[in-house]
Amino acid sequence: MSDEYHSPEGRYRRRRLDRTLKEREVRAAGWFSRKRELAALRTLEASDGLEEATQSYARVLLCGEVIDGWQRISPHANQWHPRLLDHLPELAEKAAAAAILEAGDDALLRGMLTPSAAEQCARENVEAVQLVVDDPTIYVQQATASDGGPRTVLQHAASGLRGRFTVDRFDGFGVIFSKPYDIPSINPNDPYDAGEHWERYAGLGIGRRLYLAAAELHPHIRWGAGQQSPYAAPLRSRLHNADPTRWDGYCAWCRERLITWRSAGTSKFAQHPITPAPAAIQPRLIEITSDYEQ
Repeated sequence: MSDEYHSPEGRYRRRRLDRTLKEREVRAAGWFSRKRELAALRTLEASDGLEEATQSYARVLLCGEVIDGWQRISPHANQWHPRLLDHLPELAEKAAAAAILEAGDDALLRGMLTPSAAEQCARENVEAVQLVVDDPTIYVQQATASDGGPRTVLQHAASGLRGRFTVDRFDGFGVIFSKPYDIPSINPNDPYDAGEHWERYAGLGIGRRLYLAAAELHPHIRWGAGQQSPYAAPLRSRLHNADPTRWDGYCAWCRERLITWRSAGTSKFAQHPITPAPAAIQPRLIEITSDYEQ
């Protein structure tokens, strides 16, 4: 069966329809059968799980509206970034109002689309995501790339976010590839993690921990910047501003001075303004020694 059938909306719609049909049967029942039909309706009400299904679907609608409202306030921010909480309860009130419009004349569903439920959804999701973000465990696996240069894969255990860090054997610059869904998992406890939930945890500091850990493993390498996602571009700029010689990234100061990062020597960055990076969670690195081929 389709995912829609088993989705919160699908479960709610089926149970709502079953209840509605039974209520119609009660209204249409004759004098002799009405008592029997009422008993059947009461049995259905006690066992069909409609209230739980309604709560589940209401939560989906409210969470979706909270995310949409937050994205309008802070485009490209993680959908459950802690800063979202600074915009409650106004954000929750708007989310509930939008969800009620979507529910239309469904009184049962509308009754559960409240600002307090939207605020609870926001707080619970932010807390759940932050628990994952705060996990310090990072798996590390080092190997040799096909061109003979070093290759290091780092994977944050709790989120599945990961990156592949290689050193080009010809020019000596570091190359970063950080699409989790295109890097096989090295988590021994979850070897089949496909990385499809990466967006839930992106933009919350995990990537920076991976980048800094890789740089510590390769202390003499300068890391170039290729194509970057909306999450990676601000990260690379912050890394560059904290250590402009080691990290390439968009920089207005460098552009104004026509500095080409890859060919610029250390002296070019002597006057570069430095913006110290905020403290990062100290990683707990676990070496993975099994063979790794790509």
